[in-house]
Order: sequence, then structure tokens, then C-alpha cells
Amino acid sequence: MENINIEELFKKYIEETITDQELSHLYDFFQHKENQAEQDALLISHFLGENSMSSLPDTRARIVKDQAWNGIREQLGITHAPKYKQISWWKGVAAAAGLLLVLSSGFYFYKEFAHNRYATSQLASRDIPPGTNRATLIASDGTVYPLNGEKQEIVVDRESIHYKDGDTLSVKESIQRVTLSTPRGGQYRVTLSDGTRVWLNAASSLSYPTVFNGKDRRVILNGEAYFEVAHNASQPFIVHTSNQDVTVLGTGFNINCYKDENNTVTTLVSGSVKLDGREGAASVQLHPGEQAILDKANFDVAVVDVSLYTAWKDGDFRFKATPLAEVLRQVARWYDLKVDYTGVPEDIKVHASIRRDKKLSTVLHALEKIGDIKFEVKERNISVVH
Repeated sequence: MENINIEELFKKYIEETITDQELSHLYDFFQHKENQAEQDALLISHFLGENSMSSLPDTRARIVKDQAWNGIREQLGITHAPKYKQISWWKGVAAAAGLLLVLSSGFYFYKEFAHNRYATSQLASRDIPPGTNRATLIASDGTVYPLNGEKQEIVVDRESIHYKDGDTLSVKESIQRVTLSTPRGGQYRVTLSDGTRVWLNAASSLSYPTVFNGKDRRVILNGEAYFEVAHNASQPFIVHTSNQDVTVLGTGFNINCYKDENNTVTTLVSGSVKLDGREGAASVQLHPGEQAILDKANFDVAVVDVSLYTAWKDGDFRFKATPLAEVLRQVARWYDLKVDYTGVPEDIKVHASIRRDKKLSTVLHALEKIGDIKFEVKERNISVVH
């Protein structure tokens, strides 16, 4: 195995880009006890950083190493007996679609792959699938267009409304205002007539004209959306929500303005935006990497990891010290659930990366491990069991 870069294979494994042949080599590496020192160094370096062994207490470092190693062994079906039991490499391929659970700095880091065999037995027989591409387009003349989920995106231009692949949905005879609406458990994309692209999250709506006329390009958002705004210096793009206006020329940003969240959160990825609050809050301007939280009449601006707030459009839940109740609100919208928050512990913070294309049991199992709690699911109702 001299010519195989184990560190690169492990990185591919974590990122879910590893091939079957590469996974076979990684499996073989972890199967051999003589590689133990290199295995330990690889796990500690990846999950806690290159210099973490020297900075962590021995007990903590050992816990991290053991938790990581046990997770890998469980996934790949590896047992270090005095005599090695030969397991064909394809079992490693199948087993690698499990869960990696690593204790890190007092929190659990969860990297979820593609298998449900670790799901709670309670959910296995009545699992709930994830959300899909679902939406409805409603025109101002009352026409309702249920959208094809397999198409994923609609495009608005001066002549028609059509799917991105070219199939026509409607030929426009006049400029209208339309509303793209996603249900709980749905998401969709739209390219507006100016070239602006919008990703609409679950339980959200976006109202916009089929053609932008006048001094600005104004849309109305409820819920959550990510915008990639086409630049037009002579016609600013304005996103109107219930308690703020966001003015841009050309940029990428995310807005979360769900009614069941306490604040409106605007996260800037690129470009520049100006925010004006509805209740007399002083205007603020954001720069890339900054986030503004509007709490009643005040903006609180901070530098953040923007990937935490845009991961949903790329198919991930991503959390960093996120309160469990907030995590459950996101899960509830995507899986179309009702949550009883009365029993949800307030002190549990979640560090996790979980694919949004997994069934509910996989997500809840991860949260149970992270928070040392148990969920009860009855139809589409969730509560915490004490």
C-alpha cells in the first residue's frame, strides 16, 4: 500500500466522494493492527486538528480517539481479534454507509452517510421520507400551476414561464404578479426575468412580477430563501419581508424570516446589501461573511460561517452550537412534522452535519445520540420521552 495516500482516502470517505475501490483500500488499512499508530494520528488530526494531541488532556484525547475508532470499526465491520477474520471488501463498502459519531470538545460531531441500519427500532417500521422538490405557482389572475417536482426549477422571461429544461408552463399575454409557494416538506428554485436565481426553502413563498418595470426590482418573501441577484446598478433589487427591506445590486445572500423564529436573519455570502428595519431600526450595510439578526427594532451584526446558513440549499442540515429546539424547527419544516416543544431540553447544543435526503429515523437517531435523549413519534407528531 506504499503508493496509497491514506489521509486523502479518509478525506474522501468523510466527504462521501470515495469510490468502491478506494474504500476497499481504506478498509484494508483499518483492518491491520500494525497501522494502529497511524490510524490514531489520522483520526485525532482530522477531528481535533494537527496539534490537538499536545493541547488536550490525556483522558480527553483518549476518549476522542476511542470514540472515533469505534465509529470507524462499527461502520466497516472491523474486529481486532488475535487472528484476523477475513471479511470481503464489499462488506466494507456496504457497512460504510453507516454513522460516524465522534466526541469532540464536549460536543458530538456527527457525519451521516447513507444507511438506516442504525435507526431506532421505534421508527423503522413507519419511517417518514425527507422533503422533495414540490411547489405551486399562483398567478394574479387566479391560475394555479402545480409544479413538476422532477423539473426542480422554473424560469420566467418576457414571453413565458417554463421549466429550466425548456418545457413551457405558460405563455404570458400580459405582465402579472405570481407567487411561488412551497409546502412543508417541499423546496423549489426559480430564475426571475432579470436572471436572478432564488432557492426557496420549505414552507416559504416568494411573490414577484413576471417582468421588472420601474425604478427597482421588488419581491416579497415569507419563510426562507437564498438569492443570487443579477447585477443592475440602475434598478436595485429589493427583498421585502414582514419586518425589513433588503436592498442589493448584485450579490448572494440568505434570508430566514419564518414566523415561528424569534428573529429575521440575513446572511451575506458575496457583494453588499443594505438593511432597513420596519420598526425604526438604524439601517446597516453588510459585507461578505457578515450576518444581521433583527430582534424587534435592532440589528445585531456579526461575522459568521456562512456555510451554516446556506447549507440547506445544497442538501444539508448543518449546525454549530445550535439549540435543539431550533434544530427541531428546521427538521419539522422539512419532514412536515408537529413538535411538542414542552419537553425539549434548553441546554442541548447541536454540532452536526446531516444530509437532508435521509429518512426521519436517521436524523432523529443522530439527535438522540448527540443529546442523550429519546424521541417518540406518533404519525407526524414528535415529542421527547423522559
